[in-house]
Amino acid sequence: MFSVKIKQALYFFLFLLFVVLLFGCSKESVPNSLPQSLHNNELKKKEIPLSFNGGEVMLPIKEMKGSFSSASGWLDNQTILYVTDTSEGSALYSYDLVEGQSTLLYSSVYPIVSVTVSPTRSSILIHSSPNSSTGLVTIISSSGKIILSSEIPSNELAIEWNEYNENLLLITSFTEDWQYHTYTLDISNNTLAQITIPQPFAYWSNVNEILYLDWRTDSPSLSAPLKKYNINSKVSKDVLKDVYQVDVFPKHTLTITIDPSEESTVGNYTFYDQDFQVKSRLLLPQLSNFSGWSVPFYDYNKDSHAFYTFKPQYSSEIDTYEGTFDLIRFSVESNEELVLIEDLVNEPISCSPNGTLCLYGYSLENLLLLGEKKVLGLIEE
Repeated sequence: MFSVKIKQALYFFLFLLFVVLLFGCSKESVPNSLPQSLHNNELKKKEIPLSFNGGEVMLPIKEMKGSFSSASGWLDNQTILYVTDTSEGSALYSYDLVEGQSTLLYSSVYPIVSVTVSPTRSSILIHSSPNSSTGLVTIISSSGKIILSSEIPSNELAIEWNEYNENLLLITSFTEDWQYHTYTLDISNNTLAQITIPQPFAYWSNVNEILYLDWRTDSPSLSAPLKKYNINSKVSKDVLKDVYQVDVFPKHTLTITIDPSEESTVGNYTFYDQDFQVKSRLLLPQLSNFSGWSVPFYDYNKDSHAFYTFKPQYSSEIDTYEGTFDLIRFSVESNEELVLIEDLVNEPISCSPNGTLCLYGYSLENLLLLGEKKVLGLIEE
């Protein structure tokens, strides 16, 4: 039996992991959102095609086999991925927005939990769930050819694709009680190797190094030191102090810090180059919650170095915030901020490589046409 002290330590550790899960990686987190009624009245879903790159957007998706589960990102500027569920399992399709045509890429007798597209969009990782204690990782080509498949004992998986070596992935598996194990998956030789890293959530900073926030497990904190860890030498070194959130993009690292001493709390989004010199900085109103701050959803375009996120109208507690959000694009290179669409709610977003379209919604079930400031539904209502 566990002693009281051990139980207390375990409960605190699990709570901290839960907080990090919710607010430590916003690309996969689901913070509190505002009611759907706050959408601008002009942004109603249209049933008619709208012009796009010389063609027309063909939505909603017709003759869908099974029930829509979620969209899962972009293969190119006009092709998205989406998952459907049937009584026989799940299936992954690509859909050409101009041709209006779906193509089956992969079918599974197990539920598909998530889909992750590789940095060059040439490969797709499919996480399916044979049972509550096993994760099945399958990698296919963009045309649907199976490259490899590997089972990992897990209740949940966190997956990071290496932007500097697409054959390498970092996969962290969590048990039901939030114990974790971390693996590197090498596609080139089909090997899954368990490694030891100091924290469960980490981000590739180059081929052999990762960045992580060194959260303390013995006392709660709203920030942590940012450290770099070499998976070969197993050596860590300090990078920055007092970081609330971190993410890594090709050629840039983003840190989010918040100074609660400010009269109106502001989120400081700082972009660093590969030598950790400040490249640009974005200041946004910040919303607080019971355990810290709620970072709005965001996406990053590696080709244009553009950062997309939702900007609150003012700083506030999330539970009492009555404003809406503006979707903005921030250029990391020129330090310029542009409002794309006003009066939206804060929901997940995934933008096309050329930045003209964005999937939007908790299931990415909508399509934003940024130039026309329109929203279309992927599925029929």
